[in-house]
Amino acid sequence: MAPLTYRILEVDLSAQKTRVLEYGEETLRKYFGGSGLAASILFDRFDPAIDAFHPQSPLIFMTGLLTGIPVPCGCRISVCAKSPLGHWGEANAGGYWGPELKFTGFDGLIITGRSSEPCYLWVTPEGAEVRSAGSLWGKGAFETNDELIAETDPKARVAAIGPSGELRSFMAGIVCGGAEARLMGRSGMGAIMGSKNLKAVVVRGNKRPVIVDLILLQEATKDFLPKLKFVEGLSKFGTAAQIEIKETIEALPIKNFLLPHWDRAQKISGPAMVSQYLEKHYGCYSCPIRCGKDVKGSEGAYAGIIGHGPEYETLASFGSLLLNDDLKSLIQVNYLCNDLGLDSMSTGVAIAFAVETFQRGILKEADGLNLTWGDKRSIEAMIRKIARREGVGALFADGVAAAAKRLGKEAEGFALHSKGLEVSLSSPTPTVSLALSWATSNRGACHLEGFSHQVEGGVPFSEAGYPSGMVGQGTSSEGKGKMTALMQNYMAIFNALGICKFLYFARLPHQTICQWMKGVTGWDLQGADLMELGDRLYNLKRAYNVRIGISSKDDVLTERIYGLLRPGRPVAEGEKLFFDMRKEYYEARKWDENGIPKKEKLISLGLEEVARKIGLDCEWIR
Repeated sequence: MAPLTYRILEVDLSAQKTRVLEYGEETLRKYFGGSGLAASILFDRFDPAIDAFHPQSPLIFMTGLLTGIPVPCGCRISVCAKSPLGHWGEANAGGYWGPELKFTGFDGLIITGRSSEPCYLWVTPEGAEVRSAGSLWGKGAFETNDELIAETDPKARVAAIGPSGELRSFMAGIVCGGAEARLMGRSGMGAIMGSKNLKAVVVRGNKRPVIVDLILLQEATKDFLPKLKFVEGLSKFGTAAQIEIKETIEALPIKNFLLPHWDRAQKISGPAMVSQYLEKHYGCYSCPIRCGKDVKGSEGAYAGIIGHGPEYETLASFGSLLLNDDLKSLIQVNYLCNDLGLDSMSTGVAIAFAVETFQRGILKEADGLNLTWGDKRSIEAMIRKIARREGVGALFADGVAAAAKRLGKEAEGFALHSKGLEVSLSSPTPTVSLALSWATSNRGACHLEGFSHQVEGGVPFSEAGYPSGMVGQGTSSEGKGKMTALMQNYMAIFNALGICKFLYFARLPHQTICQWMKGVTGWDLQGADLMELGDRLYNLKRAYNVRIGISSKDDVLTERIYGLLRPGRPVAEGEKLFFDMRKEYYEARKWDENGIPKKEKLISLGLEEVARKIGLDCEWIR
């Protein structure tokens, strides 16, 4: 059996040259693929001090070891770079683009340089060709997708940016699949792509990944499939099924996190969307869950278009967060964000921030818009202005942290972010470890880097090794630091493998992952190996951030979020609870009081060179 090798295609857009790099089994055992291998490449090869938009700052697309493999949900692709926010950047998407990249025979792309004119990459098993995209610049992701498929191959897959990426909004994502819209949304990866004058990457392959033992792969999958009974709600209603559940437990964000309940939540729920607008259920590559819900647009520019319906996060960000209960409007703004290439989570939080600052009299002028709660016309207008940096939209195009700095200290307490990335759409009131996950996430306020709040909410995964008594215990701080660290390690495994995190809800056991991995690679792994891998990857990304200057000063939240941890009590109580959890978290991770991984911790994970580099670079903080 030949050793496993990853073939990475490196493209220099400035010189319009390509080369093929190979990463061998020793490296892959250490980092797997996906964002794990990407983090290793970014840390080892590129200067973290250069600006995110510098031509030599790379954009890395990387498949996981199970991307394109016929196992449940082997569909994910990671894209990594230094974020415009100034630290580690990472986004992830399902759909079909990632598997199609794997089918070209290339496991990843490293893109450097800047094209002298708008371009797109055409990637096939023969390599990459840089082609002109001048006629596409300024167009939306939907039209771009359709035109590039017509120009290349009917079965090609497109990852494109919209106008927001061209204009380098820090909230710009990368859209896979046109109106089907699987979005690499968070941390501004679309802006990095735009800075390179790269409109799209189009992939078409005809190769299949090597599988060492197909029978083992199939048997392990067959044994796992009965566990999908735990995700029937996702199959029926998608993530939108959470709207009413979260409203009941005070987790739904309402009026920019000012209210605990909203009596109109059912109007924008999953059952409402499915009963009124569903065209078909949609699944990503090799996905038996089929959580996607394709709906038909019924008004405006998207009337008649059938595409990806709004997820929970979009329904919450433009619905409950803004007191907008018009489901038809939410479908429209979902299409609009996808077409313009905007992260709907950050965009909704930014618009809620704009409304509140306007209502408080902090924002004096809004281009004549009626910035009031629930005004759907002003919401749509703000989306367009943000994407194109027009008028008041330019103030919010780089997110709430940047806007708050310009608006003054009075606005900073309710600018909801950590490390510049807007919070996800769930209140930490019933599950306090969510706040800790937001603050310690490597890319900023992310709910997907650690699922400790899911354990608090009643979805157990004891194999992660967290302390007993955590399941369903959402409001206490004890044990939450250790649990958060362990669950972050566990979630890092998913991104390195290229599988969907919704398998967590099906209680995906370590044994199944290890059998899948043996079927693909021939490696004999145990659950402890997986958890050590997750620990290694989380610390590697933290070390990347440390080299940039990230420390405990950045692992913080804003005043309103602290208040949510102990509603109805002084904010200081919530703040104390948070810092108690963070102290335990640092101790569990073996980081020092500044949030810097200790040398012995990194060495124990096989990251000796990483320890050396941050030791040299970080004398200022010690």
